[in-house]
Amino acid sequence: MDRKLRHLRAVEASYRHWIKRAQEEFRDETVNKDRAHKRYDKIKVKYTRKIDKLQPKIRDLAVRRSELKAEG
Repeated sequence: MDRKLRHLRAVEASYRHWIKRAQEEFRDETVNKDRAHKRYDKIKVKYTRKIDKLQPKIRDLAVRRSELKAEG
């Protein structure tokens, strides 16, 4: 259970990293700001959606783990 929770948190962190990386690329793009902004929005929406799907799984595992540790 700890391993799965650690894995899911790492996946979430990698999604956040991709969003941050896309934002940095958007800031650095000077030739075509509109195109860069569309690309950034597309990436942000994609990974935000994935994070939103992952959050309940992480929360449930964390609660289950704390309940098991409280029992014994």
